[in-house]
Amino acid sequence: MSALEVDQSGEIGHVHHSQRQFLLDFMNHIKSSGYLLFSYPMPDQERGSGWMMFLYERIPEEIINSFEA
Repeated sequence: MSALEVDQSGEIGHVHHSQRQFLLDFMNHIKSSGYLLFSYPMPDQERGSGWMMFLYERIPEEIINSFEA
C-alpha cells in the first residue's frame, strides 16, 4: 500500500493515495476533527492512476499524522 501524500503548499491542498477507501477514511478523520472544507475522492486524472482529493482549508500536521499513526 502506498503512503498518503498530502501537499498543502498552494492555496488549495491536495491528497493522493492508491486506494479510494483510504481517502474516504482520511476524509472521515479530518471531518471528525472539525475540518469540513474538502472534496470527495476522485480518480487522479493527472497521474493516470490512484485517487486524489482537494483540501480547501489548511489541515494541521498533528491531525494528518494522527491518521497515519
